[in-house]
Amino acid sequence: MSQVDVGPTLLGLLNFSYKSKFYGYDLFKLEPGRERAFISTYQKLGYIKDGMMVILSPRKKFEVEAVEESAMKATNNYANEMLLNEAIAWYQYASFMFNNGMMKYPQ
Repeated sequence: MSQVDVGPTLLGLLNFSYKSKFYGYDLFKLEPGRERAFISTYQKLGYIKDGMMVILSPRKKFEVEAVEESAMKATNNYANEMLLNEAIAWYQYASFMFNNGMMKYPQ
């Protein structure tokens, strides 16, 4: 869970029906296999999925590290590259949507 999941989860607990552009999920209705978390500092972006964490840094630098012992054994370069591309895609899409005013609701 990360902070983007708080809103959808709370609205789900309140039984609200709503349309949103949330990137988060209602954790109580989350299908197995869709778990992930976003983290960030003032310069670095993180993406955690399947026991692995991608850290995106300025100047196109990145790291992929295991955050769970079970993931350390199952890590391979192809899986790391796929996870890296997925992390980049999430953040690029969010940036594109925001920068092009596509996060606003029609008035």
